[in-house]
Amino acid sequence: MRKLIYLIAICLPFAAQPVQAQGTQEVFAQIERSIAGANASSLSAYFGSQVEVTINDQDNVYSKDQATFVIKEFFQDHPVRSFKILHTGSSNNTYYAVGEYYSTRGRYDTNVFIKKNGNSYLIEQIRFESEQ
Repeated sequence: MRKLIYLIAICLPFAAQPVQAQGTQEVFAQIERSIAGANASSLSAYFGSQVEVTINDQDNVYSKDQATFVIKEFFQDHPVRSFKILHTGSSNNTYYAVGEYYSTRGRYDTNVFIKKNGNSYLIEQIRFESEQ
C-alpha cells in the first residue's frame, strides 16, 4: 500500500500535464475553426475582457466587444480562403499558435496568444500581419 501511494505521488504531476496540453490544443482547434470560418462571434468566446489586436501596423488594446467588431471588419475586408495553425507552443504561462491566414487579398502571418484564466483559456493577443 505504501508503494502504491508513493507511485501515485510521483506520477500524479506527470499525469496532469497531458490534460493541460490537451486543453490548450482543443482551444486552439476551436480558434482555428473560428478563424477559418471567419466567425468573429465564435472567436470572441475566447476573448478576455481586454484583447490586444494587431492588424498590420495598427495595434491597440480593445474591450471584448470592440475586439469582436475589429476582427469582424478584418474578416469582411479580407475574406478568408483558408486558415491553418502551423505550430503551437508555450512560454511561461502563455500559450501561442502560429498560423497562416490566406484571404482573397493576400497572406497574413497570424499569431494567437492565450493564457489560463480560472478554468478556461482566453486570448490575450491576436495578430494578423500581411506578408510583404
